[in-house]
Amino acid sequence: MSSQDRKAKAAAAASRSNRGANAFVVGGIVVIIAMVVIVSGAIWATTQSGGVDSASELPQGVEEGQPFEPYAGTNPPEDAPVVDVYEDFRCPACKGFEQATGETITQLAEDGEIRLRVHLKTVIDSLTGGESSAVAGSSAICAADQGKWTEYHKALFALQPASETKDGFAEETYTEAAKMAGLSGDDLAAWQQCTDAHSYVDYVQSVDDASVQDGITGTPVIEVEGTRLNWGGLIDQEKQQVDTDRLKQILTSGKVPEDLVATQ
Repeated sequence: MSSQDRKAKAAAAASRSNRGANAFVVGGIVVIIAMVVIVSGAIWATTQSGGVDSASELPQGVEEGQPFEPYAGTNPPEDAPVVDVYEDFRCPACKGFEQATGETITQLAEDGEIRLRVHLKTVIDSLTGGESSAVAGSSAICAADQGKWTEYHKALFALQPASETKDGFAEETYTEAAKMAGLSGDDLAAWQQCTDAHSYVDYVQSVDDASVQDGITGTPVIEVEGTRLNWGGLIDQEKQQVDTDRLKQILTSGKVPEDLVATQ
C-alpha cells in the first residue's frame, strides 16, 4: 500500500468514526428530550388530577358562593320549606344556637320536612384575623364527604375555643372532633388528607363573600323561605330553653309569625 493509499484509508476511517459519534450524540439528545417530555407530562397529569396542593374544591353539586345542603340526599319534596342557616364554627352565639336548636333542625332535615341550606361563614376570621373559621368549615365538608356531617358538626361546636383569638381551633382539635364523630381507618385518613389540604377553604370564603353581598355580616342567622327568624324570641326565659314545638311549626309551615320576624 502506497503512502497515498494509507492516507486515503485513514481519512475514510476518521469520517466513519465522526459519523458514529454524531449519531450517538444526536440519539442521546433525543432520548433526553423524550424523558423530559414524559416527566413533564406526568407532573402535569398529577397536578390536574387534584393532588393535595391543587386548587380548592367544591362540594359535589354545589357552585362557588352557593350554600351547602348536607341532607340533599334525603330528596325533600319540591314544596318543602327552604331553611337557610348562616353559621361560623368559631362564633359563640352559633354554639348556643346549635345546642338549642341543632337537634330539631337536623331531625326535620333528615326527615325531608325542610330543605336545609347551610352558609358557612368566616365572621370571626374577619374580626380576629387568621383563617380558622374557614378551615373549620372546610373540615366539616370533608366530614360530610365521609358521611359524618351531623356528628362532626355537633362535635366541632362542642370543642369550640374558649376565646376568640387569631389562632382559633388548634390543629389537633379537628382530628379529635373527627374521632368523636366516629371516623376511623380509611375514612379518617381520607378526612385528614382533605382537611390538611384545606380542600374547601376557598369555597367557604366564597360563601361568606356572597352572604356579605346579600347583607348578612353576623351569625347565627336563620331564614325561613327568605324571612329572617328572631329565634331568640322562642326562648322561654324561665326555663332558658327554646320552644322547639313552635320552632318545628314555623320551619315546617314555611311562615314566620310577624312577632318573630327579625328586624336586623
